[in-house]
Amino acid sequence: MDSARVVDRFGLDAGVREWLEACEGLPEPGVGLRVPSGAEAAEVLDMFVLAEDDRAELEALWPGAPGVDGGWPEELWHLVGCMYRRLWADADLPVGVWRPWPTLVEAEDARVRVASLWAFVAMVPEQLRRHALRGIDRSVTVASLADVGVQVRRSRWLFGRLSVETAAWVAAQFRGRLFWVGGLQLEPALLGDQGPVRWYSEEEAAAMGAGLAPGDPVLRLHIPSGGLDPDAVSEALALAGPFAREQLGVDARVATCTSWLLDPWWERALGEGSNIVRFQRRFTLVGEGAPGEGDVFRFVFGMPRVEVERAPRRTRLERAALERLESGAGLRVCTGWLRLP
Repeated sequence: MDSARVVDRFGLDAGVREWLEACEGLPEPGVGLRVPSGAEAAEVLDMFVLAEDDRAELEALWPGAPGVDGGWPEELWHLVGCMYRRLWADADLPVGVWRPWPTLVEAEDARVRVASLWAFVAMVPEQLRRHALRGIDRSVTVASLADVGVQVRRSRWLFGRLSVETAAWVAAQFRGRLFWVGGLQLEPALLGDQGPVRWYSEEEAAAMGAGLAPGDPVLRLHIPSGGLDPDAVSEALALAGPFAREQLGVDARVATCTSWLLDPWWERALGEGSNIVRFQRRFTLVGEGAPGEGDVFRFVFGMPRVEVERAPRRTRLERAALERLESGAGLRVCTGWLRLP
């Protein structure tokens, strides 16, 4: 089996073929691919906290499920196997390295759109083992795995069908990059510019004190979709530093957040009583940020493209964003930082 057959069978593009061919050259995983079934599969899916409709549809596609004609084709097994091989190879990837994954949201075969989920399911026992060896409490691992369900639900919200657009994001969890601690998701990283993330030059950072130079450790903060209760945020920040030092061996002096939520304009639009504004005020901004319209449409409106004329105006936040764009102004993704307690 080679990746060309996979691409031809499922109508995938040259970029996917290149990604799969790179996976074919990786070392054999420490444990062979085994997609669990029955109660074992149910236990893992419970950890993923999939929405009811997402879970039901995924279970109907499971290898060996009633009505799955003749089991899975060889090409699908090869696709899942390449993803599983990638997870194993990247389990100890150095902090600061990002690994892209194919999204596959346009594939007609639903099994292809969620192929990454079976690789993640197969990797969970190894994830639990590695975390236990590092002294990470199982409750943290399980809480972190629940983000899989969040990402699957968001993908359906954006594209209207079962898929995992953010497979690269979920995969980062399996190389020790994402942990839910309290009410925030923590990502150990290194200070510096990366994508929309901004940081100071060496000269600027040197004038600000120790622990702030490009390349120094940092905890990136990622925000839950359910809200920004100030007390929950404060509690999570108090836990973040000790968790990173004791469980991850990361002694970060600061945390950063890069988000559309840190655009200073929201303070004028939403006012003093907004939890978004309260969250913003914890941070010192770095630079001017980057264009953020795409992020706002994804996370506020559930739309994969910026389409002002089609966007709803149900909430104060939605109306404020659309009025801003209709005025000819833009929205920004900004990076802010704070010192950890």
